[in-house]
Amino acid sequence: MKKIYTVFKIVFLSAFLLISSKNSEAAFTYNNVRVASAAAGTTGLFVRISIPYLTARYSCGAPVVVYMCGGWGAPGILSSLYNMSNYGCIVIQFNYPGGGNGAQKSGGVYDTRGPNSMLAARDVIRFALGQTPDMNNKYLNESSGIHNPLYDNVGIIGGSNGGCNLVSLLEVYHNNLSSVAWVSFFESPLGDGMLTADAGKPYGGLVSINKNNAYNDSTGIYNWSLLKYAKDSTAAKYGNTYIKGLFYFDVNQNGIFNRGVDYDLVGRYEAATTGATKKYYYSYQVLQRAYEMAIYPPPTMNAYHPTLIQSQDYWFTRDTYHYIDSMMAHMPNLKVLFMVRDDSDHITSAKNHPEAVMSLNKFYNSGCNWFRVNSDKSYIEYITNTSLPLAPDNDANIPVDNLNIRNMIMPGHIFSNRYYNHYASTLEMADRVMNNDWSLNLSGILPATCFNSEKVGDETVGTNEGNLYPNPAQNEVYIPLNASDLGSSSITVFNSIGQQVSQIQNDAVTKGFNLLILDVNNLTSGNYFVRIDAPGVARTLQFTRE
Repeated sequence: MKKIYTVFKIVFLSAFLLISSKNSEAAFTYNNVRVASAAAGTTGLFVRISIPYLTARYSCGAPVVVYMCGGWGAPGILSSLYNMSNYGCIVIQFNYPGGGNGAQKSGGVYDTRGPNSMLAARDVIRFALGQTPDMNNKYLNESSGIHNPLYDNVGIIGGSNGGCNLVSLLEVYHNNLSSVAWVSFFESPLGDGMLTADAGKPYGGLVSINKNNAYNDSTGIYNWSLLKYAKDSTAAKYGNTYIKGLFYFDVNQNGIFNRGVDYDLVGRYEAATTGATKKYYYSYQVLQRAYEMAIYPPPTMNAYHPTLIQSQDYWFTRDTYHYIDSMMAHMPNLKVLFMVRDDSDHITSAKNHPEAVMSLNKFYNSGCNWFRVNSDKSYIEYITNTSLPLAPDNDANIPVDNLNIRNMIMPGHIFSNRYYNHYASTLEMADRVMNNDWSLNLSGILPATCFNSEKVGDETVGTNEGNLYPNPAQNEVYIPLNASDLGSSSITVFNSIGQQVSQIQNDAVTKGFNLLILDVNNLTSGNYFVRIDAPGVARTLQFTRE
């Protein structure tokens, strides 16, 4: 038996989904799989798929968001991101090569967010896009229960340093990942000196330690004349290894490093490639200036002192700011959102948030056709379920500078959970994709429908991108479609070898949205194809009867 619901029913169902998705305490489930990658050997990459338990965000399925974790470590599973599934999204997280413990450990060797990590992230995203199966030869739609993954609505969150990885892999592997719809960054340290907090440290006790008084946060300019090198001072200690040779800004200009007064710069003690000797890498801009000022290299180079070329090679795949131009040239339709808070920016204490200013202006100058600072106010209020008069409501596509950015960042004190920013950005971007609405600002939450526009003859009508759900199915299959006119529809079902097993006719299809419901109780378990014909609609889809 087939039932047909008109556009009014669809709108009602969509409204229900929108309202019910607001319950962030709803249940979700998750499924663990392994994804093959040349970076992870025969063990593969550990991937966790968090799945809405009851309701996908849209009637035709769930948007997919991949989270690339911050920090420098190999583990990448963040429990706070599970809650995204409570809003009807499929969330994919993974451990980088060598990351995780026990049954969650990924194969391969970790290279501190280098080429190995980029390759691994690419393979996980390809799985999220439905391009490749997991190591059990199952695609994402076979691992996400009743919630059809919307492969044309896949976005990626780069949390902190994960955003640096995100930019580099989208450029290097743009041929594989060109269908990614959107990206968002959370305080990602894009730009030379951001990963090492040259402009100001985010944490610590005394203001004189955190604030770099040699950096002007109104102009974004360093006073490089104050850069000094104390060859006998300890820069860092790792176990029994003391890193001697400290770069600092001589704030009191006495020619001697005074800890707690002068601004001491920090580096990364890492190996550039697997098996290489560890070096202590200050930012490239610091080392370059030091070479120009002839205060580096020291007369005697220790094993952990990099050359300028070694420093450049190390930061090339880790800073990744320089990739933005070519990334946007290859992915001109990619939409970008940059999240940043004022009181908890863990990248820098500088009031101009230079990582955001540099990144957003780079996107703007690279031809990005839609970018914004922080989520639309309506989505932040939706997530927090609170009126937030102090939340910014920024227009998209506004060039930022060292001064206006201060009015565009999210005041951290108005809500405590910084991951609300992640939830709001994901829902806004996913809803914009579904509604094909890239206006500069929104007057409220967009409809949580499967409506996108396309041309049918001379008229613009909606389409649901050919999804059906649930899949696998037990009793019924729901088929959303948009008919270009009044008329009849037909559904023809074929088994896996092409034999017709059922045909149902109905003459009551209306112009606009229709929800066809196919009764599959009489079908045996197995794979089937369903042919749908209606005015303006002619397609064949596949489903599994459990």
